[in-house]
Amino acid sequence: METFHGKAHLPGANKEWDLQLEIDWDKKEVNVHIDEAPNGMADWPGLVVQTFGPREEIVFRTKGIPSLFTHWWHFARSGSGDLWGIILGVPDINGRWSTCPVSLEKIK
Repeated sequence: METFHGKAHLPGANKEWDLQLEIDWDKKEVNVHIDEAPNGMADWPGLVVQTFGPREEIVFRTKGIPSLFTHWWHFARSGSGDLWGIILGVPDINGRWSTCPVSLEKIK
């Protein structure tokens, strides 16, 4: 299990949030933790988790961060072991896709 930390302004959110990402690469399990998220929820599991290489790249989906939003997360490992990537929000009612670049520091 690896844990990463960073800040991101997720599509649909009203501000940048601190987030923590826990990844079990072998089991292909992901958990997103955001203390600041509204509605009292702080944890969301990754859905449809795909990994590439033993521990080099990961793609997954979350639903409900913030309320009613679906996001696709895509991260690749940097040379230092941290993760760099993008969070993609599904299109809004006008067909516009929203994105958020993210860098996450490995904390354990």
